[in-house]
Amino acid sequence: MSTYGGRHVLRDSWIPVERRWLGLDRRTLLPGLVVIAIALLLRTAIPAIDQAIPVDNVITAGDRINLNDGLTIAPPTGWDLTDGILVGANTVEPGAGSPSASFGQGGIAAQIQVAKFAGDANALLDQVNRNDSVNPNRPEFTVTGQRATVTATGGLTGVAEDYTSASHDGILAAYTLSDGRGVAIEVIGTANQLAAQTAQITAMLRSVSFEEQP
Repeated sequence: MSTYGGRHVLRDSWIPVERRWLGLDRRTLLPGLVVIAIALLLRTAIPAIDQAIPVDNVITAGDRINLNDGLTIAPPTGWDLTDGILVGANTVEPGAGSPSASFGQGGIAAQIQVAKFAGDANALLDQVNRNDSVNPNRPEFTVTGQRATVTATGGLTGVAEDYTSASHDGILAAYTLSDGRGVAIEVIGTANQLAAQTAQITAMLRSVSFEEQP
């Protein structure tokens, strides 16, 4: 309350005693509590529910990804398939696959891309290296160690090598097929994560299988 010209005038911010509780305006308590409840829900309940919801695309033993026209690969069991079509999955065209796939687990991510390529596996891996060396998502891209040969299912031969960058470490692999397609596989993560999953990643690279279609 303030005095003006000898008269007492009520300030707009003055709250009558009957509307106060612990010094607060009772009318603002409910909206304030609602805001607090929503904030708590967003920060605790919803993340907890999200963690409790099972992932629908967990890869199980025996699953293979259909990369189309007789090309398949077995991703590691227990990883999450985020893109791609499993062998036997329903598609618009029965038996058709997808030329790309991605999956991962615990900070590791794998990406597969299939496209037409005129050259051998070494030439394809050289091309992937050139692309990654100018990729802004691969700052300070550097190939490390020796390029190794990978012999996959049915005698299909590819090449693989490790690399490091300022953002992460990775493994690159490449295969070329008799039908004129090339397969590029990249697995990224930290050095420790990749080392812990070496056996699964190696088994995946060796599981690439190609059966020429009639």
